[in-house]
Amino acid sequence: MRESSDRIMQQADVLLRRVSPEARKMAMRQRDRRRRAMVSRAKRILAIDAAIIAAAIVLGLVIGGIGIGGFALVLLLLLVVTFGLMIFPYAPPPSQEALVGTELKALPTRTEDWLASQRAALPPPAARKLDAIATRLEHLGPQLQNLDPREPAAVEVRRLVGVELPELVNGYQKVPKHLRQADIAGSNADKQLLDGLDVVDSELGRMTHQLAQGELDALATQGRFLELKYKGADGID
Repeated sequence: MRESSDRIMQQADVLLRRVSPEARKMAMRQRDRRRRAMVSRAKRILAIDAAIIAAAIVLGLVIGGIGIGGFALVLLLLLVVTFGLMIFPYAPPPSQEALVGTELKALPTRTEDWLASQRAALPPPAARKLDAIATRLEHLGPQLQNLDPREPAAVEVRRLVGVELPELVNGYQKVPKHLRQADIAGSNADKQLLDGLDVVDSELGRMTHQLAQGELDALATQGRFLELKYKGADGID
């Protein structure tokens, strides 16, 4: 009965993902990343194949030809390299431990990939909250590109995104399934997970706003500086 209920909830979640704007956006971002990875892999294959052909030509010029056997060997090498790289699996989602050491600029994207890999293990309401958090991470990413990792804001982002959020999700998964809805002191694991994800979502929104406000303040300061420098100089003339 429990398994049947879980299956129904998962099917409902799949349907909700199809109509959820956040879920659609996350799926599109993941497809875009896979597409870029495929293009990058194709370029790498072409570069390696070109290097093999160039090396074979140079060798043929030096020794006066590589012969049929050499040609067959080059062809075999090209096939092995091309098909080997084509079927080689793409980079798997990062582990929780890997997130801690991820470069700040890449942390939102890598965390989103990790969350996508954990989504199926969470109840549908929590999975939908992950979609909203993924959208927050998308907005946060560009603001981290020029942020000094030593800044207090950067440390705060890294702690929330790279440590506390994964710990919350993993902590929930460690609770046995039959105890996740057990009422303990007026709460249960499902509710604690949802409440925790709400806090993360709210904090990500606050951080994004603060970083944007800092950029707006810097822009306003630069504008006042230019106004004083150039309009002031015109006034003196």
